[in-house]
Amino acid sequence: MSEPFDAAVVGGGMVGAVAAVALRRQGLSVGLIERGRPPEGPGQPGDPERVSAVSEGSRRILTDLGLWPAIADSEPAAIETIEVTDGGRGGRVLMDRDEAGVDALGYVVANRRIVASAWEAVRADPGIVVHAPAGVADWQWQDRGVRLQLEGEGGGQTLSTRLVIGADSEHSATRAAARIGMRGWHHNRYALVATVETERPLAGRAFERFLPEGPLAFLPLGGATASIVWTLTPSAANRALNWDQATLLSHIQDRFGPALGGLQHVGGRATFPLALRLARRFTEKRTALVGNAAHLLHPVAGQGLNLGLRDVQALAEEAGAARSCDWDPGNTAVLNRYERARWGDTARVMAFTEGLNRLFANDWAPAVGLRQLGLSVVGQSRPLKRILMNQAMGLAGRDRHTQGIGNGKVSR
Repeated sequence: MSEPFDAAVVGGGMVGAVAAVALRRQGLSVGLIERGRPPEGPGQPGDPERVSAVSEGSRRILTDLGLWPAIADSEPAAIETIEVTDGGRGGRVLMDRDEAGVDALGYVVANRRIVASAWEAVRADPGIVVHAPAGVADWQWQDRGVRLQLEGEGGGQTLSTRLVIGADSEHSATRAAARIGMRGWHHNRYALVATVETERPLAGRAFERFLPEGPLAFLPLGGATASIVWTLTPSAANRALNWDQATLLSHIQDRFGPALGGLQHVGGRATFPLALRLARRFTEKRTALVGNAAHLLHPVAGQGLNLGLRDVQALAEEAGAARSCDWDPGNTAVLNRYERARWGDTARVMAFTEGLNRLFANDWAPAVGLRQLGLSVVGQSRPLKRILMNQAMGLAGRDRHTQGIGNGKVSR
């Protein structure tokens, strides 16, 4: 068995691969364990293309790590404005990049581009040792480290690490092995995702329409093409998967309205169930959870990936600070600081997304009137709108992060 790693990341998806890069930028030796074969490049677009709304805060994290230039080369669509409305019943908030003082509120990026950029950095760094395709068959927690027995192409090999990081999805085997429970609920809703061509260009505009059955989001992909996420009941989602193109376009047009002219074409479509899940702890002995292994959100407001990247930022800062003092990055004090740093942000984002979802799902007449009034008040109040924009941009509560995570320095 070789010299122990400072950190071993289990899961090489978007958050896991970025985590490996972030930890390495802080000077840690890193092992990366991924069940699938690492991507050789961005690959071909799916149908529908899976995309994420990368907030301005997340763009800054990716820039600090040197990952954003490769993503920017793919010309992601900038989100210049976000229009939030209560269906067609009145009440509107318009968030604008000029009012926020940024080039863009966020960017719509193909998931495969984020993964490809992170893996390009992983391959370029000899301080990151990749084991793929491989999984972990057994975890053995010891006082001074964790022993990981690999399976797959790395079968029979044993790794030792001071810190193990679970970035292995909402079905995290790392979380289960560490005996960290989950709490939450199913929303009894499905998200329908598809790519739609519109009569008029989106021109950097994103839309969030709150409807009785759930929100309908349009995200710009460039030109007159949008990625949509439409929340539906299970039976409605099943019907929508089987509608012909004209019927589906008609239903979307009816819900969305005429803001982009007529809807011209819809590409491939897919659905996935919606749930809220939160780990009872983000850490256990020599173990930390990040991304969907720690929390799973409703897609309203597009906060899931952004919350995971802030997990990575906080963990890399704490582990890097420990290493700079010749401390063990897996010790309890480091993990406690990480957990404290993440609970507040996670609770705030979950309250924000769940609150929006529940507020706009209520069709009781007084509630409808109150939320329309609330939207109007927020839309006309610069301080309130600034709070909402900072939340959407992933900048709320980030005052302590005055330096990046790519330079091995931590601001306190």
